[in-house]
Amino acid sequence: MANACSALGFDLVVPLSWGDELVAVAALKALSTRATAPAVLCSCPVVRQRLLHAGNDLDASLIRVASPPVATARYLRELLGHRLGSLSFVGRCPDAHHEAYDRAWEPTELFAFLRERQIDLRAQPDVFVDRIPPDRRRFASLPGGCPSPELLWHRCNERVLVELDSRDTSIDLAQQLLTPAAVLVDAATAMGCSCSGVTHTTPGPAARIAAVSLEPPRSSAPVLADAADEDSASLVARVARPTESPAGPETAVEPGSRSRTRSSGRAPIAVTPPQALEAVDWFA
Repeated sequence: MANACSALGFDLVVPLSWGDELVAVAALKALSTRATAPAVLCSCPVVRQRLLHAGNDLDASLIRVASPPVATARYLRELLGHRLGSLSFVGRCPDAHHEAYDRAWEPTELFAFLRERQIDLRAQPDVFVDRIPPDRRRFASLPGGCPSPELLWHRCNERVLVELDSRDTSIDLAQQLLTPAAVLVDAATAMGCSCSGVTHTTPGPAARIAAVSLEPPRSSAPVLADAADEDSASLVARVARPTESPAGPETAVEPGSRSRTRSSGRAPIAVTPPQALEAVDWFA
């Protein structure tokens, strides 16, 4: 895909995992200074709309950070400055229509454009010949920008990740917020976050597992060395309160009927299968 985008005229193709890393690091930083009360990650625009449309009741529990697409766009514009001519997004996140992007492509639109230009994906080389590709590995994040369970445990006073997977998301969320345990609740996959890997055919936490299975093994060191800098953190921290429902095909789904808590007597571990295949939703 990166080579095909290069053939279209794009100079750089960056994986959405960069935005995930920025969001995860910002969330970890915010959680490290909070009390052990339950917290809710609020990054996905669909989740943000669902949680905040009724009022301010949840404000004290929310970790509000920018979505991975917006975080990546801000980071690249800050990093490249005047050298950046235009910035496009390929994916289904409603935040792709943010002012930080010059154009947003649906995956089907990009594939159609490739066919129109007679660029065959299957004919593209499997390696990079004349450029060094951006690192696609993860260190701090899961798809969608949620912190990895082991870093959440070690850096945030043994806080545990809870991924909602319920037909009654509101009830499940309320139950988690009433618990005295130190948890970070992530409702992204339950509410249909495409950045977490959710599609019409792969809903719920299974989507995140499927997305990770297409990625390289996890990195043992930060992929973005400056992700924890104050300047980078400020890019992720700017979040506006939603005023209307996000547009686009990203909608809530209703998977199984239970929440998944990564909890045991020992620190949790994020596992990445060894397969490394090409991803589709990238920035160009």
